[in-house]
Amino acid sequence: MFNEASKLQRKRTGRAIRLLVVLLAALALHGPMAGAAETQSFDQLASRAQQAMDANQVPQAILLFQRATALRPSWSEGWWYLGTMFFDSNQLVNAREAFQHFVAVEHTQPGPGYGMLGLIEFKLEHYHDALTAFEQGISLGLGTNTAFVQRALYDDGTLQNRFGQPEIALVRLTLLANQIAAAHPNMPEDSVLTDTDLLDAFGLAALRIPKLPSAIPQDQASLIRRVGHAQALVALQERAAAGKELKQLVAEYPSEPNMHYAYGVYLLKEDPPDAVKEFQQEIAVTPKKATARIQLAFEFLRVGDYKQGLKYAREAVVLAPDNFAAHVVCGKLWLGAGDNTRALHELQTAVRLSPGSPDAHFALSLALSAAGRSREAAQQRAEFQRLRSRSNLADR
Repeated sequence: MFNEASKLQRKRTGRAIRLLVVLLAALALHGPMAGAAETQSFDQLASRAQQAMDANQVPQAILLFQRATALRPSWSEGWWYLGTMFFDSNQLVNAREAFQHFVAVEHTQPGPGYGMLGLIEFKLEHYHDALTAFEQGISLGLGTNTAFVQRALYDDGTLQNRFGQPEIALVRLTLLANQIAAAHPNMPEDSVLTDTDLLDAFGLAALRIPKLPSAIPQDQASLIRRVGHAQALVALQERAAAGKELKQLVAEYPSEPNMHYAYGVYLLKEDPPDAVKEFQQEIAVTPKKATARIQLAFEFLRVGDYKQGLKYAREAVVLAPDNFAAHVVCGKLWLGAGDNTRALHELQTAVRLSPGSPDAHFALSLALSAAGRSREAAQQRAEFQRLRSRSNLADR
């Protein structure tokens, strides 16, 4: 019996040793040597992928970059190259997936990746997603590739106008116009004024027509381009020439919606009393629109005529209850008139409607201070500073 037990123990010991050998071998395969082999394999794949891309062997390069990024998903450079090759090959869905990986793993400069996502979504006609991506890219910085930055600014500007934000569109397009002019020092004006795509985008935004340039009606094409030419002159600080063109356009198209408005906005800097007249004429042309009333309310706020300003501001709030600017100016006017309760109501509404507006937060901070709510006022000022810093970065 002792012998049988001894034999059984030897068998068990032998099996244990064999199992240990197998386990040690498995550990060796996944240990430092395996890691070194994996690194060597990745480096080889990355090198081969780069060589294939440099040789314009795009299908082979794509396969190699796919294998390399599968082996090392945190390789942001690989995702970038993969995305750009898919984009250039018009494989837009694959390009989108690659750039989604890029922005997820790139922690130093993800902004250009969001810009590329914007271009892709724009091509796919996913315009809301495109605008979101562009804005994220602009806030983070789009990088130093001039052509890429300018394309992103153009598409972002056209989408801002398409979705009812022509003021933001004009900011983006003005920045673009000045970049184009700076890139052509020998003929800065000509480089902008001969860019018909840019002129069309300017014209649509100035006339507040919520369409993409590709959707301009044929019967409005000439007017839109002429208005865009004048607006481009404004962007280039050629204000005298711009004013002359706008005055002529108003004379030719006195019943065109937002024509008086566009001229009025120009006149705010040159001749505020005449600007008021243009906005009042705009109300006669488009009586159901709030925009001219908002501008009049701001102008009367500037000169301290709170009673007249409130007339237009309150009308604007009724006509456009979701327009945060109407609530901002109405709140400021109530504050100036000494009615802090109504001011707080309007400005809290403005912040709720547009939490990303620095002006709304600053105005609310003033109303809160006037109400003795200093702690809340400080919070609103801090948010104002944060949003203004982000806005300044985006506008550079």
